[in-house]
Amino acid sequence: MWFSSLLCAALAQGGGPAPPNILIVLLDDVGRDKVQVYGEGASAPPTPNLDALAARGVLFRNAWAYHACSPTRAALLTGRHADRTGIGSVIRQGDGVYSPLALSETTLPEALPGYTSVALGKWHLRDLGDPDTHPLDSGFDAVSGYLGPNDYRCWNWNINGTLVPQTGYFPTELAGQAVETLRRVPEPFFVYYCPKMAHSPYHVPPQSLHTRGHPLTTWGQHGAMSESIDTVVGRLLEFVDLERTYVFVMGDNGSPGEAVLPPFQFNQAKGSVYEGGVRVPLIVAGPGVARGAECAELVHVTDLFATVRELSGLGPPGQGAEDSVSFAAQLADPQQSGEREALFVHKFPFPGLPGPNVRALRTQRWKLIHRMGSQQFELYDLASDPFELVDLLASQPGPTTTGIKDRLLALMPTFP
Repeated sequence: MWFSSLLCAALAQGGGPAPPNILIVLLDDVGRDKVQVYGEGASAPPTPNLDALAARGVLFRNAWAYHACSPTRAALLTGRHADRTGIGSVIRQGDGVYSPLALSETTLPEALPGYTSVALGKWHLRDLGDPDTHPLDSGFDAVSGYLGPNDYRCWNWNINGTLVPQTGYFPTELAGQAVETLRRVPEPFFVYYCPKMAHSPYHVPPQSLHTRGHPLTTWGQHGAMSESIDTVVGRLLEFVDLERTYVFVMGDNGSPGEAVLPPFQFNQAKGSVYEGGVRVPLIVAGPGVARGAECAELVHVTDLFATVRELSGLGPPGQGAEDSVSFAAQLADPQQSGEREALFVHKFPFPGLPGPNVRALRTQRWKLIHRMGSQQFELYDLASDPFELVDLLASQPGPTTTGIKDRLLALMPTFP
């Protein structure tokens, strides 16, 4: 058993009743259009397990992550915006810039004393030259992860910092590790499960995981992959007691442009700060969570940090996590007003590299996009235009829209 030392240590310690367990499932490139219960987009693949989880918990309609995987993962684990962590783009090893998640950051596993913390699957927060123990060095007690090559059937296991070449279908192999973890890991546990699905390379998964046949198009293959990860997550949930465990399922960004259909737009999907890029699925279930409810309050990926701390009985974060706001109250009462007035993301290149520098902010109704290099702005009324088709600053120029723009601009956070 790859985490046997943790089990032995926990059994030796003993102790009283355990606080609740925490399971975070971070889907990869699975947008709202690929989760059937959201009812958005055209021809969503069947996702019966996520739909069933929503029936036992709360579905959030207005949850934001970042535009891509590395910024979202950094924000989730630190409760801090990209402007603080410095990770505003995808970490690419070999690009000439050293840009990992700094070990000086206080991470969620470090903020859960008494918990056994396990990272499973995709990490994408280390850079060239970092040791394979980077997840352990960042606060996790054990890791069973994925390192390249970018291939679903030929990869390297990272088992607590030791690389083991593997073949076989990665999602099902990782699911086996996840099931073993959920069955045997000492409680209370924090399991951070990041399947590499439905990220490219696009392919047809094993037929036992989906009902899509043998699609030839990127859209069809991505749909089969999205259905397949639903199947895999369903297998995991069979080993989860929702009376003792809080389950968070969230997307790391929207679906890729090449895999979306109208009304979702190719150029407003993953990688963009439009709603199709940053507004993601978020479903939460567990002890005391309302059943079969929806919540329209604004929630940010940074907020998982403070929420998990509160649910675990540890109170507000003791250090770091400056941008995290707990939404634990909305889990018990989804109609209760949240504390967030606005959501914010900032996409920017690492120092010395080219790339877009654009930030976005939304309230319940209004959305402002600021392209900082050119000082261009776009304004959208999300109540009447949820897919951001009409820029009001261009179509209705004048003091009214300029005033809205200025009010939103004043809400943009500043960072030391």
